[in-house]
Amino acid sequence: MTEAISDNIYRIVVPLPGSPLKSLNAYCITGQDRHLLIDTGFNQPTCLEALTAALRDLGVDRRRLDICITHVHADHAGLAAALTEGSDGTIWCSAGDGKIINEHAQANDEVHYARYAQRILPHGFSSQQVRDLVRNHPGIIYCSPVLSFTPIQDGDELRYGDCVLRVIGTPGHTPSHIALYEAGRKFLFAGDHILGDITPNITRWPEVSDSLGEYLGSLDAVSRLDIALTLPGHRSLIQDTQARIGQIQAHHARRLAEVRRILADGPASAYTIASRMTWEMRYASWEDFPVAQKWFAIGEALAHLDWLVARKEVEEQTRKESVLFAPHALASH
Repeated sequence: MTEAISDNIYRIVVPLPGSPLKSLNAYCITGQDRHLLIDTGFNQPTCLEALTAALRDLGVDRRRLDICITHVHADHAGLAAALTEGSDGTIWCSAGDGKIINEHAQANDEVHYARYAQRILPHGFSSQQVRDLVRNHPGIIYCSPVLSFTPIQDGDELRYGDCVLRVIGTPGHTPSHIALYEAGRKFLFAGDHILGDITPNITRWPEVSDSLGEYLGSLDAVSRLDIALTLPGHRSLIQDTQARIGQIQAHHARRLAEVRRILADGPASAYTIASRMTWEMRYASWEDFPVAQKWFAIGEALAHLDWLVARKEVEEQTRKESVLFAPHALASH
């Protein structure tokens, strides 16, 4: 499905096979000399066919197509290389997330991803669950190949047609996530920084001590922009961005309060904490969660625990090969 948002700005809904997200919102900005596509979909034939058909219907010559990747995830970055193959198209991406894409692409095998995923083993995930995750997760199966990308950062500008797009650094969902702000129309191309129908997943990332703190700081920064319409990476467009930001902030406040209540019963692993948290999922119990959803849930729990650790409310304890969390007053020293 293709929808005209404004003069020369179009939303392309790209199906995401195997993902509970169902689809991606890619955005195409057409111009006389060059066109820009914001995000792409999985590196998978169904996504490629849908996207190329939509671009063809819009009259977009792929030889004059550039791509901006908002962040590292495969549903946003997967097809960038395929869409610019054989052309001089530029792939714009933050340096940090581009580096992660290429590190994964250079070692794109089960052993690499298992080693990457094993960082969650001390938190209660089993080795078998890691193997199942690596073999079945669409974000791993359909990831991007190595990209030759041009780095962009907060404050840079991209010009396509009559649009001037200012790069806004929005770390949190991923370490170097970016959004694009078009001041003339007051549009925010948000990637997964702000979503309207679901709350963006905030997880623990290697070498990031407080992903949730970074994310909430990014929300504060974006809240100061004059935004008439937010164009998110998934599902519905957002008419009232300020209200949605407030809802997301309140969601994380409730999450933090919930983690505090769980820890009041004593030290627990991130796996146990995640199993007791409230999730808007259509499963009867935690045991019924697919392994990928358990992975996301544990990552979300760890992000909230890291926020509490950073503020010295909670302490992380290592016990043999396991990691537990406890309220700071109860932690052993």
